[in-house]
Amino acid sequence: MQTLKQSFETFNQKNTFKPGDIVEWKPGMKHKRSEGPFIVVEVLDEPIIDTNAEAGSAYFREPLDLVLGSFIGGDFVTFYYDSRRMQPVNE
Repeated sequence: MQTLKQSFETFNQKNTFKPGDIVEWKPGMKHKRSEGPFIVVEVLDEPIIDTNAEAGSAYFREPLDLVLGSFIGGDFVTFYYDSRRMQPVNE
């Protein structure tokens, strides 16, 4: 049970991000294939709610409020993420 409570607390830890910040997945919060680290490209005022996933999916109604950039195959790409799953990289 302690692991569930710790994960809940980690998930709910608030971070404030701005464009140019370097971020990574919080421990145990990665649920997409991308590895990171990422650079914050944009912080959305209003999250986009993922309505493409079906109920029961980890992505169902996920609030996507960060646009993050990273390299895939040598190309810079951007994707939308839930900021609750990210933390600043300690450089």
